[in-house]
Order: sequence, then structure tokens, then C-alpha cells
Amino acid sequence: MALWQPLWEQFQEHGRPWLRREKRLLWELALMLLVALVIGVYFLEHFSARLAAEQRVQLEALARQTGLRAAESLAGGDLIGLNVIVRETRDLKPVAGARFLDTAGEPVSGSLPALSPVTVEVPVALPDGELAGALQLAARPDPAPRQRLETGYVLVVLGILILRLAGEAIYRRLFRVAPPPTAPAPAEAPPVARVAGPEADADPAAGQGPATELRLSVVNFDHFQQRYTRAALSALLDDYHRLLDEVAGLYGGRVVARLGDRACIRFSGEPLSQRAFSALCAGLLFLRVARLQAPRRKASQAPALEFKALVSEQFVDEDSWALCLAGVPGRLNVPETELTRAELDVKALYQSERALVVQAGERQVRLQPVEQLAHRYQTLLRTQAERVMGAGESSGGDSLSPSK
Repeated sequence: MALWQPLWEQFQEHGRPWLRREKRLLWELALMLLVALVIGVYFLEHFSARLAAEQRVQLEALARQTGLRAAESLAGGDLIGLNVIVRETRDLKPVAGARFLDTAGEPVSGSLPALSPVTVEVPVALPDGELAGALQLAARPDPAPRQRLETGYVLVVLGILILRLAGEAIYRRLFRVAPPPTAPAPAEAPPVARVAGPEADADPAAGQGPATELRLSVVNFDHFQQRYTRAALSALLDDYHRLLDEVAGLYGGRVVARLGDRACIRFSGEPLSQRAFSALCAGLLFLRVARLQAPRRKASQAPALEFKALVSEQFVDEDSWALCLAGVPGRLNVPETELTRAELDVKALYQSERALVVQAGERQVRLQPVEQLAHRYQTLLRTQAERVMGAGESSGGDSLSPSK
């Protein structure tokens, strides 16, 4: 099992995204193969039937000639003469076996093979018309003609498929139609390259170009707004602001809206799979450390907050925030279409039957709750949660071990 696991992980990383990208071409090739198979079987069976008919005609003509020669010997019971005729007939190339029968249908001389593609039987009569018996001839199997036809047909089909692939390659080169970017290299770990600092927010290009957003909403935030003053509410969120800043910094994200104010963390850069994976890791890590923070806050008689999270890049601010609010507390959702387009489906664990169907503007969206990352990423995520929570201990509070 340990031997196959790396191969399976490499297939998850490379095979599945490639199959998804080339699905149209693969379906077309499969359809061509299916059509070729149906046509090939039809014509091969038709060819075999024609070949058997020609063998039957040839055997019947040979049997009539042999019957005229053996009529006297068969009528007189000359077994020696019949055996000689049987041996000479069986030596002929098209014949696999010969057998003479008497008028009662009983074998007199010769034998037939157990299996033969074609067997004929003709009556043997004397010159005056009296019936002396019958002669049976069996054709010798000759697979060579069918094998040559099968080989030629397979080569033709392979040639057509190769031409189709060559045509696709030429089309993509001429019209510059390239497949989407390949998946990241195997053994890729969650990106942890940068550390939070003032220079991240000072990046002038941070708000430009394509970006994936992580949205975070506080569960029952309206209730807290009604019960707390602005200063008390700010103090309530301080711990979580610190955690969010650390998590965003770990994955190179830029906090463009704070918790309680339609929180949004933006991840830029190319390719799409990399920035989407950074947002996914950051969201799962923040939800994890927020859960780990709960016992510490309860011990200090401060309320523990819950959050909903959304990773997306294709919705305007109002719609993405509405989708975030539609989620389940403590869970991170990703629109199902983006989950596959950003190649997150090979790095995250989820159950497709648990998808939520919600309304975003004028269209329905399937939100897929992500349970956790694949094992090799999830282990590192736990380590990073320990690091973030350990940093929190230096600012006060009890030690807290991450849950398994």
C-alpha cells in the first residue's frame, strides 16, 4: 500500500487535471474507436461469412469429383481403396478430413476433425444412379486471410487516430489554442513563503490583476453589535485580527477589509491554481486557529467567535459576501465550478453530495464545503496552527495544543 500511495498522489496531482483538461478530445477519440470497432466487427464477420461460403462451394465441387472416383469402391466395400482415396483427399490443402458413409449413414472409412469451420456432405452414386453412400469433407481452418485483414484494419484505425491528434496539435499551434496550465509539481506544499509586514501592504501592484479572495463573516455578528459598544466590539475582535494578520502573512495575502467589516483577504499572482490554493490554506488555517482559540477565551470569560469562510474570485463584492453568509459556521465553502477550474479538487477532501445550492444575484451556485486538505497538506497545516497559536502565547494566555 505504501508503494502505491506516491503513485496515486502523483496521479491526483497530474493525471486528473490532465484528463479534465483534455476531456473533449479524449471523448472524441473514444467515440472514433467505438465507431471503428463496430464497423470493424461488422466487416470482419461479413468477410468471414463470404470466406466460408467460398470454402463450401470449393469443398462441394471437390467432394463430387472424389465421390465419382470412389463410387465403385464404396459400393463393393473395398476398404483399402477407400482408405487410399481418403488419405489422398486429406493431403489436399483445403481439406482437413474426409469420411465415407454407407447407405445407412454409418461411417465406413476416414474421419472428420472435432471442430471445423465448414463441413459438406454429398451423395455418392454409381453410374446407373444407384446410391452407394455419401462423402463428408471438412475444410481446413485458414486464419491467415482474416488476420491480414485485422492487422490492416488496426493499422488504418491507428493512422486515423494519429492524424486526428496531429490535426489537433497543428490547430492549436496555428490558432494558438493551448490547454490550460498544468498542475503544480508533485509534493507541492502549502505556500508559506512570506511573512506579514508593512511591505506587503505597500505593494503598489497588490490590488491589480487577477486575484482570489477569502471572505470571512462572524456568526451572529448583528447580535454582538447590539450588545457591545464600538470599543468593546473592537476589543472583542482584536485577538482574531491578530490571528488573521498572521495567517494572511503566512500565505502572502493582503487584508483589504477587517473582520466585522465584510472581511476580505486578497491573494494575487499566477497561476490561478497557486493563488486559489493559498486562499484555501489560509481560510482553513484561520478557522482552525479560531477553534483552538475558543478554550483560551472561555477561560478568560471572553466569548469565542465562530466564522464562515468563502474562497472565490468570480463574484462581485455583494454576491461573494452573500455566498459567504449562506455557508455553515466553522466551514469553508468554494463554488463547485471554481473548485475544479482552480485544480483544488485534487488537493482538498470534500463530499460532493453535501454541496449547498444558494442564490447569487440571478443565478444558482453550488457551494462545496471543504472538509480538509489532502493528508500531506493537512499535516503541515496542523504544524502551522501550532506555530500561530504558539506566537499567541508570547502575548499572554494559556498554552493550547492543537486538536488531532
